This record gives sequence, structure tokens and C-alpha cells, in this order.
Amino acid sequence: MDTLPVHLTPFVGRQADLEKLLAILDNPSIRLLTILGTGGIGKTRLVTELAHALRDQFEGGVAFIPLAQLSSVDELLPAIAGALGVQLPPGGDLQQAVQEYLAGRQMLLVLDNFEHLVEEAALILEILVNAPHIKVLVTSREKLNLEAETLYHLSGLQFPPLEDLDRVRDFDAINLFLYKAGQVRPQFSLSQENVPDIIRICRLVDGNALGILLAAAWVEHFSPAEIAAEIENGFEFLSSQARDIEPRHCCIGAVFDSSYNRLDDHLKTVFRKLAMFRGGFDLSAAKAIAGADLQSLIALVNKSLVARNPETGRYELHELLRQYARARLAVASDRESTLAGYAAYYIEFVHQRERLVLSARQTVALDEIQADFDNIRQACGMVIEKRDFASVLAMIPGLYTFCDMRSRFYEGEAIFRLASEVLAPRADESPQPAWALSLLSWYDMRTYIEPFESFDEIALQAQRCLAQARAVGDAQTTAASLVLLGVVARHQGNFEAAIRNYEEALRSYPNLEDIYFVNIRIGLCHQAIRDYPRAIEAFQVSLQHGKEVGERVKIAWSLENIGDTLLLQDKPSEAEPYYKQANALFEEVGTPIGIVWCLYGLSRTALALRNLVRARELAETAGRHARQIHSSTWVSKTNELLRQIDPLSLQASSEKGNDGIASFSPRELEILQLLKSDLNGPAIAQRLVVSLNTIRYHTKNIYRKLGAGTRLEALQRARELGL
Repeated sequence: MDTLPVHLTPFVGRQADLEKLLAILDNPSIRLLTILGTGGIGKTRLVTELAHALRDQFEGGVAFIPLAQLSSVDELLPAIAGALGVQLPPGGDLQQAVQEYLAGRQMLLVLDNFEHLVEEAALILEILVNAPHIKVLVTSREKLNLEAETLYHLSGLQFPPLEDLDRVRDFDAINLFLYKAGQVRPQFSLSQENVPDIIRICRLVDGNALGILLAAAWVEHFSPAEIAAEIENGFEFLSSQARDIEPRHCCIGAVFDSSYNRLDDHLKTVFRKLAMFRGGFDLSAAKAIAGADLQSLIALVNKSLVARNPETGRYELHELLRQYARARLAVASDRESTLAGYAAYYIEFVHQRERLVLSARQTVALDEIQADFDNIRQACGMVIEKRDFASVLAMIPGLYTFCDMRSRFYEGEAIFRLASEVLAPRADESPQPAWALSLLSWYDMRTYIEPFESFDEIALQAQRCLAQARAVGDAQTTAASLVLLGVVARHQGNFEAAIRNYEEALRSYPNLEDIYFVNIRIGLCHQAIRDYPRAIEAFQVSLQHGKEVGERVKIAWSLENIGDTLLLQDKPSEAEPYYKQANALFEEVGTPIGIVWCLYGLSRTALALRNLVRARELAETAGRHARQIHSSTWVSKTNELLRQIDPLSLQASSEKGNDGIASFSPRELEILQLLKSDLNGPAIAQRLVVSLNTIRYHTKNIYRKLGAGTRLEALQRARELGL
């Protein structure tokens, strides 16, 4: 017998999954296979195709039994009996009748949408025991927890990364979108203009088949760019008015409702609180913020509402589920306490790692901050907007150190710029340490990105901060203001004034040395005025302190600067080991800008020793690293060094795609990198904390310089140039 449903639309994608499942079911020892996946992922359609492909392999045929409409477990056995055509004799036992019917048959039973009936999973086990030639294929959002069960986790349809636009037709998600879009608007086709937005849509729904179909149906009225923007604003947009669509598939919210409503009160609370996390979370954070324990997280994983990365051990919510949970949290009575708990957790998280980052456990602490950087940024933004000075002050040192040591200058610049603007003292306020440190941190991050056109405003702010801090005897704010005045003076070429400011800052608040490397700043000023012995003396003080606490980045920068100073004295052979030691430490910790600096120094050392081949190799490697962190300053420096080594080497480097980068401003390079993501213009503006008109202005310049008319053309040209 066959009771397979007939679909009026073609089967798009999932060919690889289909082949894997056929191979699994070909194994005689596997008799119960459960296909797991979140709602709308495409389980039913896949299992239908699988059953059609297997129908000739079972003498007794295939029985497809849809269970989604059953309202209670009491209806399960009658549904199976009805699909099999089993009639209950008067006074008979229905379960026994079903088992007797199946006992001598070779059949495939397909039980579709079993998640709300898992309490009756024992019935499947009894069928398998009493009918040895039966195989059972189940689709569910939750596993059955049976010994005989083999699991197959179904993820979203594959979509291409934005930097790989040449093979978009090879991806199932794109093809499904195009199929549905062609249904509602036959003239719709793939183009250079709409490809990035279609990819963005598929990424936003994480390849969820229902999400793609619901999104593509709106092509009748909206462009892909408009559809993507609406999805970013909320999952509610993903809905359909089609008359023949199942009610449970009419919108993505309805799909999630059915899973959410089956949770008990505790799991509902945990799930909606997990919406706070960005970029994933670990068990400790889930316990502190969402009141979760391991069992509740496992339960949510088993119900396909949360995913666990087996390599990192971290948990994640797909973006659509996160939006759904956030909507639930928005109307919950515990929303405000959840927000407060989230911010407090990550404030303490960063504060605890502040000292570890400056110790022998440096790399571990940096990796931990990196894993939760999206959460930390969000929490930091929350306390900045609230002008919570104490919380911001607790976060800045650790956050600044991380951004500096891991070369996250663009993110750091955006965070500290926001803090410096929001925390600026109002008419009736004195400057707070948090504001002073925000100003200093922002200035340092900014100098890595692009040069200042004027120092007047930042100098005035630092002077105001210093005067008021001295008036109230605030040593930390005084010291931060003095260091900021010192870096301004140094960039203006007034090195003696810079040294005086730095030294006074150290006397006022010695702990500032730990975060902002004040002795290295002093050494650089002495180096600039060619007082090399005093420069090396200052670097040695920093080096010794780094060794005392086991802080490798401070050791590395001290060694690198000693190498620079020796090279300035025409002592390349003496400088080389310092660069090598520093580079090894930077590589160990993962500090890209330090690696660039050391490779550049080693190249100059090789050039001084007349080893041109080695000098060229090191300069080209330094240039590649500089491009990876989008540092136009260092790209220009390495290009200039290549010109000194051998004009032909620069030409060869340009032919590989290095030409043209110097013609872009740092801000344009930053926006170019974000154009490679799935962010639209408003989202990029929000990320960089600038106006949409600013993004449009820079984007227009990028297109002009690349000779491109569309985003896709610009990205293809940038890839050719190695940008």
C-alpha cells in the first residue's frame, strides 16, 4: 500500500541530504531513523521525496502518516490504524490489531511531525519489536530518546558567502528563492544588483526553507533589498496569505509558536531570556542571565530551539528564533531585570579578565573576551546609553586592552567614540574617570585607522578634563587627561611636553602604565628626539614590568621598540633578535598589528644587511598582514619599503592585486569590508555610528574608484585587487 502525499511544486535542493539518508536506510541494522530540525526547515518535504525514492524497496509499500493535526496522544494509534486500513473487530484491541497487521509485512512507516507525541514513542518501539521487517522514518523537532533511534540533524539550505558570488546557482537556498520568486513574478531573475540582497535574505533566515519561501513570495510587491530590510526589522514580516498553505506554515511566527507553546514555564522563561545573547553564549552565562542549567539547555537543543557547537561547546540561537524570543521577552514582566542582569554579567566578565589579560594567562583571557565580544559590545553600549559611569569605567580597561592587543581598532573606535560623546560632562557635572579613559581610548584607536585633521578639539577636551580633575583631586582622571595631552603633543611634534605629561601621569596614577603602556610612550618620544640611551632605558622599564607579571604583549612591544631604536643607530645585527623575539610573542598571543610592525622591522634589518631577497619577502608578508587588518597606513609603508628594496618587487606585488589600495581612505576601506557582509546601508551606518548619508557618500566614492556601478561589481573588483 502507498499513502504518499502528492506535491504540486518541484523538489528544490536537499539532494545531498537525500543521498545521505538513502545510504543510512540501506543499512539493515537501522530500523528507526528520526530526522530532526527546527520548524520550517523542510523535514516534511524531504521525507516525502525519500519515501517516494524507497517505495519500490518495500514489498508492503509505504505508509505516510501525518501527525501535525493530532491534538492528543490518544489519537496516535487510531491515526496509524486508519492510514494502514486496519479495522478493529468488535471487542478487539486496536494496538494488537495494528501489530498483527504489521507483523508479517515488509513496510516503511513514515510518521511526520511527531514532536508533540514523544510521550508515546514507546509505541514505535513495540512495533519494531513485534514486526521485524518494518522500518520507521520519523520527522520531529524533538528526538524520541529510544535506544534504537538513529538521528539525522537537518540544517538550513546552503547559501554562498558574499565574497563568493561566482557560483550562486550552485546553492540550494538561492535556487529555492528564485523558484518561488518566479512563481509570484515570472519576469524576476537573478542580477548583479539583487544577488547580494538575495544572499542576505537567505543568511537572515539561516537557510530555513519556509523562511525563504515566505520571503520570496514578497517579490511580487518588494525588491530583495526591501525584503531583507523588513526581515531585519522583525520576523513578523515572514508570512503568507496563500489560501492553500497549512495554517501552521502561514507565518514563521506560527511555526515557532507551536514549539514555544509546548515548553513548560521554566523553559519558556529560559528561552525568551536567551534572546539577549549575540554571537552565542556558554553555560555559565546562560545560568547567570537566563536561569538555565545544563538540563534545560539540553532540552532546548533537543527541541531544535537552541543549537550547540560541538567544537566550541557554545550555544546559539538562530537569528529568527532570537527575534521571536526577543519579542516574547519584550512583553514579559522580567524584561528589565533580564536586561540589567545581562549588562551586569558582562561588566563583571570583562572586569575579571582585566588583570588576567595583563598576566601569564593573557592569551586565554583574550580568547575568552573574543568569544563573547558581540555580547560585550552590546552590554557596553547599554551602560553607555544609560550613562552608567561606574559600569563603563569597569569595562574600559579590559575592553581597550583587548581591542589593542587583537587589533580590533574599528570596533574599539566606534565603542569609545560613543562613550566619549555620551559621557561628556554636562553643564552641572564634573568630568568622570570613565569619560577621560573613553577619550584616551578613542584617540588611540582612531590613530590606527586614520590621521586626525585637527588636534584642537581633543586638546581642549583633555585640558578641561585635567583642570576639573585636579580641582576635585581625582588622580585617575588627572592621569588619563595627562596621557591624552601627551599623545596630542607627541603627534604635534612637541616631544618634550609629551614626556613631561607622561611622567606626571605616572606620578599621579602609576596603574595607568598597565593598560596604556606609558613608559613605552615615553621611550618613543626620546627615540623621536634621538636620545636613544634614554629611549632604551624607558623600554627596558616596560620590559622588566612585563616580565614580572608574565605579560607577553608588553614584553613584545618593549622588545620591538628596542629593536627599532637599535636599527635607528645603524645596528641591524643587534636589532634582529629583538624583532624575532617580539614577533614570536605577537604570533603566540595573536596581535596582528604587532606582527606587521615586527615583519616591517625585520625587512628593514635585512635591507640594511643587504639581503634583498629576504627583505623583499618580509616586506611583502608584512603588506599582506596589513591588508588583512585593513591598515592603509601600513600598506603604504610596506609599499614604500618595497620601492626602496626593488622597484620591480612593487610592480609584481601590484600585479597580484595590491595596486589601488593607497587611493582609498581608511573609512572607505572600512565600509568596503562591511559591504562584503550581509549588512545593508542603514545597518552599516548603525555599526559605524554615522549617518546613512555618510555611508552613501563613501559608497559612491568606492564605486567610482573601483570603476563599478553596483555593489556586486564593486565586490568582484575588490576581490581581484586583493582589497
